[in-house]
Amino acid sequence: MSSEPASPSSIYSSEEEITRTMGDVIKDYDTEQLIDYLDRNNLKLDKDDFAILRKQKIDGLSFLELTEEKFREIGFALGPTIKLTKFVEGLNETKLQAFSSYKKVEQLKELLKKYKVNGEKIENIKQFCPVFEEVEDDNESLNQCISEIVLRLTNIKSMTDANEATRCEFISSILHASIAIVRGLTNKEINIELQSDISGEEASGRVDYAISGVEDLLCITEGKPRNIKIGYLQNIKQLESSFHMNKKKRTADEAFNDKDYDYLYGIVSTGTDWHFIMFTSEGILCTSKSEYQINLTKSAIKKNRDLLKENVKQIISIIVGLLKDRLIACDEPDNKKRRVQEIIGNNWEIIGKNNK
Repeated sequence: MSSEPASPSSIYSSEEEITRTMGDVIKDYDTEQLIDYLDRNNLKLDKDDFAILRKQKIDGLSFLELTEEKFREIGFALGPTIKLTKFVEGLNETKLQAFSSYKKVEQLKELLKKYKVNGEKIENIKQFCPVFEEVEDDNESLNQCISEIVLRLTNIKSMTDANEATRCEFISSILHASIAIVRGLTNKEINIELQSDISGEEASGRVDYAISGVEDLLCITEGKPRNIKIGYLQNIKQLESSFHMNKKKRTADEAFNDKDYDYLYGIVSTGTDWHFIMFTSEGILCTSKSEYQINLTKSAIKKNRDLLKENVKQIISIIVGLLKDRLIACDEPDNKKRRVQEIIGNNWEIIGKNNK
């Protein structure tokens, strides 16, 4: 009996069941990644305890097999043994939370508090002006994108209350055009994946779109038109997990030295409204007070197609700028912090005005 083809609603469904546990994440850690994780969990272990893990070459997979008796055998004192035994037992019982389960304003408030945002609204997040790369009017990828958008606007009934699958078609056209332009500017490998699986130390699940090169570069979340702040909540959690995955991809020397620094970009979009997020080792910035919009209506085709093109070109120019900036930074990990400081520094007056 043949199976029914997947419907658009099932392809783009935001509901997902997460069965991964923290143990599933830990098992892939090498020794230094394991030590970094234990240190961040405030178990109050000291350098002698970490020296034992290094001497015995305990990585994540072997750590999960340690019992109270084995901890004592390899040299741990009674106090650390008790703490670590209970910690290991909890790892296989702690399920990661699904990105789609982050859908409450209270969760957003807690997340903003975590990142020391002075307030409980997305407008309270420090603002930044996105990196901008000028795209010429005759750019082939831009014009192909415009043609696709016009064709789709002509064929659909209305964008008013359009469902997620419909909105994603417009988002996809813009993202693919942006990637093609970036590839031409940088000659670097860059790819997009729909419904990409990402797992961090707190949450796991699918990202609507993920763009990556050597590392993850940008996560895109399809936001709800009347509830964009929940899109922010989910996107920041996805960026946290991507940030964690990038760290795992690096060698121990790269990921755990004093110079370690990273940043990623995020997008929350309804197709018409576009919000940009900058996620760094020091905190988050965004464009919640700026309006970046595309008029995706049939009237936009009939009355002012030039304005439609300008709107689309602006969004593509921003995405190209962000991707180009982050893609080049992948080659210079020691300069990531300097690059973030430059971006923030160039916009210091704007940030100050928006946060008064």
